[in-house]
Amino acid sequence: MKKFIYLCGMMLLSMNMMAQIDLNDRNWEHVFYDDFTTANRYWNASDWYSMPDLFWRARPERHITHGSLEYQIYQYNHCQFDVINGTMKLIAEYDNNDSIKYHNYALPDILYGQYPNTYGQNDGLFYFSGEIDTRTRYRYGYFEIRCKLPTHQGAFPAFWLYDAIGSGSNQFYEEIDIFEYTWSIAEIPNHLGNPSPHGIPDYYTFTTGIYFNDTSFEYTSYARNFPSLPLSGNDLSEWHTFSCEWLPEKVVWYCDGLIVNEFHQTQNIPHRPLTLKTDYAINKHYQHDGTIWQGPGIMEIDHISVYQLKWDCDTDITIASQSDLNNFDYAVKRSISITPTVGETTIGCNEKVTFRVNDSFEAIGPFTIENGAEFTVIQQECPEPNN
Repeated sequence: MKKFIYLCGMMLLSMNMMAQIDLNDRNWEHVFYDDFTTANRYWNASDWYSMPDLFWRARPERHITHGSLEYQIYQYNHCQFDVINGTMKLIAEYDNNDSIKYHNYALPDILYGQYPNTYGQNDGLFYFSGEIDTRTRYRYGYFEIRCKLPTHQGAFPAFWLYDAIGSGSNQFYEEIDIFEYTWSIAEIPNHLGNPSPHGIPDYYTFTTGIYFNDTSFEYTSYARNFPSLPLSGNDLSEWHTFSCEWLPEKVVWYCDGLIVNEFHQTQNIPHRPLTLKTDYAINKHYQHDGTIWQGPGIMEIDHISVYQLKWDCDTDITIASQSDLNNFDYAVKRSISITPTVGETTIGCNEKVTFRVNDSFEAIGPFTIENGAEFTVIQQECPEPNN
């Protein structure tokens, strides 16, 4: 049985209701950061399907494009390290020279088996564009991107976590959209309630959400909605920060530090390691007059950052002295008990202490929280075994 006992001082028992994660919470570990300022970074020009960069792969993990929705081929040379300005530029470019549809562009063999009728003679592809994904997979964490977005017709940029593997009864698909927006997805009504999806004046719709399925090929969309983000029109082309907190018990989405969506159906939250991706796709639904955009355009990324909680969920901790408190190993514990055996333990003025426990917390005996100190206890679900 989970329990909380507090007998001395004043403390805050929290469900982590802050605007975004507290980066001063020492239970979080900063595990990845790229501000794209490292010199001498490149892709392997001899084979665009290879991935020599330390952090990133410049291609989708399983396929190049959705075929029925996104009409582009992702290329390494449309992912450009701009180390002078300290950004990553994902570039979308219209195929002005017909190099796609007349087979002047060499596609990897893997594509022909997956979409044998999509490429070539039916002129199904119109664009080259950029996509990068991390070489490391993450299981839970806080994921952040600061970027400028393209606003032209058909623009479909996204920042997301994803994996799909297996077949038949062992198939699973898990996806968390940290953000995406597009013009005219016909099957989704727009969030302003216009009778025609994405009709004037609702040109583009932001979405956050989860696709989760563990049992069959029928992917189910959970937590799919259209949050009202503090963005409009050309303001999208200015710098904004999009982020997501993904934990076993919840997913919370943020824009510029403000919560825009939450999901708490634990049984429908992805729980396997996922790849972090960002891409600049082109939607086949162009503008309302049927014309197509003939770019180029740029999605510019200032940084991408990942934090993860440190997990120590099988450990029960007893803080018996001030030294134990001063040297506390911050991580999610099964239980924490403040039970001094000599003297008292004190959280001093201007100190900030956050404990995360899965089962119980108790404070017994001499324990002082001085004025100006911050003390938080968060009841935290721990990861289930990863099957």
